[in-house]
Amino acid sequence: MRPEVQALGSTRHDLLVIGGGILGACLAWDAALRGLKVALVERGQLGGATSANSLRIIHGGLRYLARGDLPRMRESIRERSVLLRIAPGLVEPIPVAIPSGIPGYPGRAALRLGLAFNDLLSADRNRHLHPRRHLPAGRALSSGQLSALCPGLGPLARAGGVLWYDALMSRPEHLTRAFVRSATEHGCLVTENACAERFTSSGGRVLSVAIRDCQTGAFHEVAASQFALAAGPWTDEMLARALGSASATRMTPRHALGVNLVVGRRLAEAAIGVRSERSVTEDPIGGGHRFLFLVPQEDTTLVGTWYGMVEDGGLEAALERGSLALLEDLDRACPSLGLTSADLIGRQWGRLPLDQDAEGPAGLADRPRLAGPAETGLANLYAVETVKYTTARAVAERVLDRIAVRVPTRAGRCRTAEVPLVGAGLEGTT
Repeated sequence: MRPEVQALGSTRHDLLVIGGGILGACLAWDAALRGLKVALVERGQLGGATSANSLRIIHGGLRYLARGDLPRMRESIRERSVLLRIAPGLVEPIPVAIPSGIPGYPGRAALRLGLAFNDLLSADRNRHLHPRRHLPAGRALSSGQLSALCPGLGPLARAGGVLWYDALMSRPEHLTRAFVRSATEHGCLVTENACAERFTSSGGRVLSVAIRDCQTGAFHEVAASQFALAAGPWTDEMLARALGSASATRMTPRHALGVNLVVGRRLAEAAIGVRSERSVTEDPIGGGHRFLFLVPQEDTTLVGTWYGMVEDGGLEAALERGSLALLEDLDRACPSLGLTSADLIGRQWGRLPLDQDAEGPAGLADRPRLAGPAETGLANLYAVETVKYTTARAVAERVLDRIAVRVPTRAGRCRTAEVPLVGAGLEGTT
């Protein structure tokens, strides 16, 4: 996937995508599948950073039901099914369970009603899916059934709980790279370890970008008709660079740090949610009293998530603070798990955008942010940042719908919800 950077400059592209996380990968795949000449540049490793360090669950948006946000719930349900359909070898069903009927947790009647609505709103969730990737209906669990799924719940399981199905990525970075590999099969030029350093603009348009090969230090000009910045937490930096001003208006002024921990043993046979006791005052970014999840993966368990800010002590201090806080939260929420720092064999982290429109302390952004020509001031420059792995494909589709009408090549319709990804079938991945 790494041609010489010089090869990117050998032709004029319809679209240059800067950033090789899940959003950049989906943009490249969508553009290539529509028949556009596209190039993708990633300064590190494809599918790395935040995209690789999610909790691995592809959510169907059940939490949106409590807020009455049915359009976003339906979008999440649809995109969950899309990933199960186009990448069944990398995405599989996973049961998710939470306790109910005890102090601090939803009542059983309310949860059963919620599951009934969830099943109604997702009645088409298994359409065109392989039978091995079908998502069963939700159901109530007895105390014994919940305890069997996670013996460490102890007293939290005494009143039973509820179970529904979402989807699980076996390896987020593999799924991201499957999008990129599929794009290359349709002519996309992709390079890693290459950084966008300088933007050349004239007449209110970007003409080209000077790409530095991080291995050789050589620069090469890459020209395109349209440019999309999809560099995650570095999108603001790229936008300021493109506008030629370090003080340029940013899409999002700040990012939170998200930390997940890897426990060296399998704690459950389903993804288990336990409710944090921290109030919104103690946990302003997460919102307070939110669910922490234990996600089984082979012989280990991924636990998350803690959200905080990188402060004066720097990243390492924030990671250590977050790890200790997450362990403390889990111990307060479910002391019978008995987790200590000795159980940890690793941690994952990423940066997530904050809601810049929030009044008071900013929580996590819950909607993607797109700055098009009207916002960037350049007629062919887009800057976009998504907030969920689950819906990155849909965000890319909306962006490409806007870009496709502005390129010289005749673009087809979006087909990324239908065409299987290369190497992501049930027969195995490579």
